[in-house]
Parts: sequence; structure tokens; C-alpha cells
Amino acid sequence: MSSVSIDHVWRRFGTQIAVEDLTLDIADGDFLVLLGPSGCGKTTSLRMLAGLESPTEGEIRIDGRIVNDVPPGERDVAMVFQSYALFPHMTVHGNLAFGPRMRRENRAATAAKITDVATVLGLTQLLHRKPSELSGGQRQRVALGRALLRQPKLFLMDEPLSNLDAALRGQMRSELVSLHRRLGITTVYVTHDQVEAMTMATRIAIMFEGKLHQAGTPATIFDDPANIRVARFIGAPRMNILPGFLRHDGTRLVADVLGHSMPLPHALRCRDPAALLRAVSIGVRPTDIALQASPSGDPLTGVVEFIEPMGSETFVTLRIGEHAVVARASGRTRMTLGERVPLRPDPEFVYAFDLETGTALLDRSGLQPVSVSNRLASA
Repeated sequence: MSSVSIDHVWRRFGTQIAVEDLTLDIADGDFLVLLGPSGCGKTTSLRMLAGLESPTEGEIRIDGRIVNDVPPGERDVAMVFQSYALFPHMTVHGNLAFGPRMRRENRAATAAKITDVATVLGLTQLLHRKPSELSGGQRQRVALGRALLRQPKLFLMDEPLSNLDAALRGQMRSELVSLHRRLGITTVYVTHDQVEAMTMATRIAIMFEGKLHQAGTPATIFDDPANIRVARFIGAPRMNILPGFLRHDGTRLVADVLGHSMPLPHALRCRDPAALLRAVSIGVRPTDIALQASPSGDPLTGVVEFIEPMGSETFVTLRIGEHAVVARASGRTRMTLGERVPLRPDPEFVYAFDLETGTALLDRSGLQPVSVSNRLASA
């Protein structure tokens, strides 16, 4: 196992900046997910960790050792690519044994390790098969097994599940998490899929256009996003962003949005007092909007414009003046297009962002922390 430090790293390709001033610490045993849209620099960052790319500036350290100029084979890392990259003419056993044979490892010791890895990954009954006789999930496990046989200090995974169907991705997510818990090997995992990030990571680092925007636990990323881009990227459906104002009524903050005033919890503070004097963006997630009247008797109402039944839940798009708001309802809720319904955002999970910088304005440190599992369960 290893710790990793990425210190003010840049990667330029001519005049194009792929990674800009990336600073990130990865603790020993972490499962860190680099998350972001295509072209954000996450794969380039992973390739620099592997030694397949060299930083233009900055330093990369593994266990305190600067590895900028260390060849990939001498970094003691194992990388699993999006493509399985298996030898089609070799059996599963042959694919697993190929690396140790090239490294001239002891044959008896290699055979014992292959047996152990095959047992851990459920490949024991498949060792005689060739890749063409395997399912996508089985091929992915062979690719993981090949990496495990190196017994590396660091696992690097580049969107390894993107070629699998939805059901198999869910199964493989569970298997990878279980494997990480058993082995404890520091892992850096690249994906654009927020579900993979939220369900697998111990920490998430979100990148946009080569820049790191926020790093933290899944709970922190979800409940306390650093800016409007992070807030809208995490969560499905996306967070509703609406024009509004923040003000202080003498005792607490109040959010004015869509002609409705929402007193916010006393524990919330505004990081920038000047924001109380200007327009801001108000955010609220669909899962934090209840389709019911406010206890104050002053309900905010919207007209049902679109209904998305999902089985256990239903997402409803409501038209409020010029704005569309998405809210979550029970799957058994029955509504009709054109119906006017009351809605009530949860004041504890109302967000505010600066119009110019997109920075989160509300200091939520005074609120009681809520785990992602509890948030999703209550949503």
C-alpha cells in the first residue's frame, strides 16, 4: 500500500493545457475516484501517476519518493484499462501467468498466486477458457486478476466498467468495493459516472477543464458542494438552479425565490456578507422538494408539465412562472398534466451560489452531518 502526493502538477500539450495546477493528496488505503466529464483531465492525471505521461511542471510522489522520471515498470503500480487488453489466443490461466513469466518470477510461487487470485475473483472454474468464451464481467475480472498478481502498491483504473451493461456494472461495483476492503490497496479510479463515484469512493476529486474543483468524501461532495458546477454535476436529476436573493431578517437567513420566502436554519451562515445585497443563484435538489403544502399555510405551487415514472419514485417537472422545477414524488403518486400542486423545499438543503464566480455562499459547517445513505434513503 502507498500514499500519493500530487503537488502543483501541470500537463501541457503544446499550447493546450490538459491538467492545470493539480494538487491532491491520496492517503494510504484510499479508494479515490477522479470524477468529471470527458476531456476534464482525469485520464491524463491517471496516466501521469502510471508514468505513461510526464508532468510539464510539478512533482508526483509515491510514498514520499519523487517519481516524475521513474519508468512505469519501476513504480510498482498496476493499471486496469477501459479495454480488457487480454491475449485472445491464451486461456485465462495463460493471461494471468504472462506477466509473472515476463518478470521471470518463480513458477511455483506464480502458480500459487494464480490459484489465490482466481479464488478471490471467482475465476477458478474459468482458468481453461479463452477470452472469447467469457462474459464481459468475467473478462474484466481477468484484467483485474492480472493487475493483482503484481501485488502493487497502487491500483490505477481507467473507466474499467464503461463497456458493461447496467446490471453488470452494478455487480462489478460491489465486487470492486469488496476487493478493496479485503486487500486495502490504495486505488485511484477514473470515471465520468457519478453513481460509480458515490457508491465506491472513500474520497472523490471532481475535475472540470483540467482543474480540480473539490475533493472530499461522497457525503461532503453531495451535501456541501464547493460551487455550482459541482452541485449540478452530482445528483440525478440535476439540482434546480433558480434566480433569487439572500437576506437576513435579524434572526436568520432567508432565501427569496420564485416569489416565496424561505427562512433557513439558524446554523447556516453566509460566507460573503456582500452577497446579501445582490442577486444570487438558489439551488435545491429534486429529492429535497416535497410535493405538499408548507406548514406556514403559504404554499408555493406549480403546474405539472412533465411526469417521469421510475417505478419506486416519480420525477415531476413543474412550471412556476418562467421557470421549470423538478421534484421527486413517491412512485405511487398520481398526478395529471396541467394539475396545480403545492411544493415545499427542505430549508436545510437549500443552497446559494455567487452569480459571477459560482462559489457556494452558505457555510453549512454548523449543521448536523448527514450520511449519503441516510440522505438518499430519506429522499
